[in-house]
Amino acid sequence: MIVTGDTNLFVYALDMRDAAKHAAAVTLVKALQDDLAPVGLQVVGEFYRAIVRRLAFVPWDAAQAARNLLTAHGSFHADQQTTERALAEAAAGRFSFWDANLLCAAEAAGCTHILSEDMADGARLGRLEVVRPFGPSGVSDRARTLLAL
Repeated sequence: MIVTGDTNLFVYALDMRDAAKHAAAVTLVKALQDDLAPVGLQVVGEFYRAIVRRLAFVPWDAAQAARNLLTAHGSFHADQQTTERALAEAAAGRFSFWDANLLCAAEAAGCTHILSEDMADGARLGRLEVVRPFGPSGVSDRARTLLAL
């Protein structure tokens, strides 16, 4: 079982405006780091953009935070085959292109689950399942079970 995280998870780990999501995200990100979970290069780019725009990080500091994310995790990326599959998924209306691009690359890298609040909990793309990371009391029960928290 290989778990990865979507961009929002890593952003919430830095964003203290929602204390409950921040605390849950910190717990989840630490668990992913402890498991040496891979992160998508798309996520690293989206993370950089989000913390500059939403959290008003100075670009240099955001770049360093993105580098730290890369250092703490292995990585995976989209290629021609996964991008073509993502285009087909988006054209069929199953996922947005960017979500499909991330999911296809993650599945090709061997990931079995992705923690994301942007996609429907339980949604599947091949062997990959989306798991909502946050619940009413912080970390969702499914994420807690998945990461043995």
